[in-house]
Amino acid sequence: MSALTPNRIHIMMRTHTLRTSLVAASLLAGLAACDNDKLTAVNANPNQPESVQSSSLFTNATTATMSRIRGSSFEHGLSGLWDQHYAEIQYAEADLNQPRNATTEAHWTGFYSGPLQDYKQILTQSASNPNQVGPALVMRAFVLETMTDIWGDIPFSEAGQGASNLTPKYDTQASIYDTLFASLTKAATTMNHSPANPTYDAADPVYGGDSDEWIKLANSMHARAALRISQVDKAKSTAELAKALGGKVFESNTDNAFITWPGGAVANPLCLNWVAPSGSDCGGQRDDQRLSQRFVDTLLANSDPRIYKYADSTTASKAGATPCDVPFRGFPNGHSSADIPNPCSPKHDNFGLADYSRPTVNIRLHDSKSYIMTYAEVLFIKAEAAERGMWGSPADAKQYYIDAITASMKQWDVDPADIADYLARPSVQYKGGAAGIQQIAYEKWVALFNQETEAYAEYRRLDYPVLKPGPEAVTSTIPTRLPYPDIENSLNSTNLKAASAAQGSVDISGKVWWDKP
Repeated sequence: MSALTPNRIHIMMRTHTLRTSLVAASLLAGLAACDNDKLTAVNANPNQPESVQSSSLFTNATTATMSRIRGSSFEHGLSGLWDQHYAEIQYAEADLNQPRNATTEAHWTGFYSGPLQDYKQILTQSASNPNQVGPALVMRAFVLETMTDIWGDIPFSEAGQGASNLTPKYDTQASIYDTLFASLTKAATTMNHSPANPTYDAADPVYGGDSDEWIKLANSMHARAALRISQVDKAKSTAELAKALGGKVFESNTDNAFITWPGGAVANPLCLNWVAPSGSDCGGQRDDQRLSQRFVDTLLANSDPRIYKYADSTTASKAGATPCDVPFRGFPNGHSSADIPNPCSPKHDNFGLADYSRPTVNIRLHDSKSYIMTYAEVLFIKAEAAERGMWGSPADAKQYYIDAITASMKQWDVDPADIADYLARPSVQYKGGAAGIQQIAYEKWVALFNQETEAYAEYRRLDYPVLKPGPEAVTSTIPTRLPYPDIENSLNSTNLKAASAAQGSVDISGKVWWDKP
């Protein structure tokens, strides 16, 4: 079977419904002389309703969004490898900077045929209700920003039009960001508490229908997007930052945007992928990644107490197996599956060649949180914007920086005494200027652990911390974008070629629009 463009995916989703309708029409034609009004009931298929309530669409789209963006394949198997929070111990292609086209295609088609289609339907059928339109605009913005940040230009304005346009043009990343700003502004300024405009209530898996929280998320995401374009369009970035931060944004960790999964078939996607940890009611069959050596060694060198919240201890250390009882050990990036370093002496091989730290079970339990955005990130945005003189005063940057680190640690339930000890370290104390920007970049990299799409984007934007590919990687630099899937070259080649020519290199070492020195 041939692969699908974004619009052809949309058509195939409705093929069965179309065939059902044709069969029903033929049946009616043959029985028309019977004059039985009840025969018209064959037009209604209770298993395939012609319309779905926006509340159901929103639940489905939002859980699908988080399952894809915060699932192991996208988080741990792509972006998390390239920001070096994670490393592969098997199926190492992406860690060698050779991602599989099948993986790329699955994500590309999954975004277009799933959440983007559902959010589009909500925006059409609930257009008069700002309290249902607003959250859909915010979550659509989250999907679009994730896609454009990793692929660059993407089909959007002409995507999802069905048979009327099978070869959608690519929108520039600059225009996608304009859409993000407009959508988030509309969401933040139109949501309200009018009884005439009901929310999603319990069908909202993020805030339970709390419009005030959705307004804060809209403005906070607006600030994220504004800062991301700061190096390619500082004037627009500054203006959009002022608009976003002039509204209500996150004020504490109680505002953090996340899904807490109920468990069972609707469990945290990491739990559904990884071999079940103790205390969980779910579990997959995969055990492919470990925390990166770069990440673990850096946290240990800085005596960062978050290591206990991020990393599980090694099997050998739990058993007290000297000399292998190192509590935390990261796996080096860029090794093939056949070249796994053995951390232990031969007599301790019963612990396996891959006795390296997994992410802690608190991250991959059935009901663990999947984050969209946090208060700590908002504070890091304010710190950088202040230091650069784009918002507030450089004198404010130090306090925002301290508050951001504190919020991150509190988010992970770090003991207050450990927070104070960390902040007192000379290397952590804020220096300001160019050094301050690097401190913000580093601490943001640490705080965005398990929000890998954001950590990867911020690493590319700020070029800090300094990361290098592993010894067997096929490129000499960390990948800076995900190549387009082969299906686009097969079925939408004219538009793909135009988009590629406009962007320059679109291979794994090419740069997206905002990724400038």
